[in-house]
Amino acid sequence: MKFQLNQIDFTTCPMVPAVVQDASSGTVLMLGYMNRQALEKTLETGKVTFFSRSRRQLWTKGETSGNFLYLEEIHSDCDNDALLVLARPAGPTCHTGETSCFGFVRPRDMVSELESVIRERKNSPQRDSYCSRLFGA
Repeated sequence: MKFQLNQIDFTTCPMVPAVVQDASSGTVLMLGYMNRQALEKTLETGKVTFFSRSRRQLWTKGETSGNFLYLEEIHSDCDNDALLVLARPAGPTCHTGETSCFGFVRPRDMVSELESVIRERKNSPQRDSYCSRLFGA
């Protein structure tokens, strides 16, 4: 089901938590908060935008560092009061230079890595790729 802005009732909950996950690896990158304007801007621009509770204004992740989070998908939870944002990071997500704001990132297992390569070859075929040729058969 495609995400619709009106799934979230911002009248009862003006800000919702947004867990950001790397769309390729599944690594949890960060937690931010979105109000209606942040969610609208994210959907319009394709760059993940939050509402800063300390500065009380919108901020697009990467606007100073260049390490943007490019939106792939958004999902709401079963109560429609929290978001899961799948994104492609353009660099480290954390201001400390770490991949994730949660520190250590567990390496993926071999099967997950292989699945990722096969999915990539199916979605973006390469002439010299054995996997791509299998999908073309």
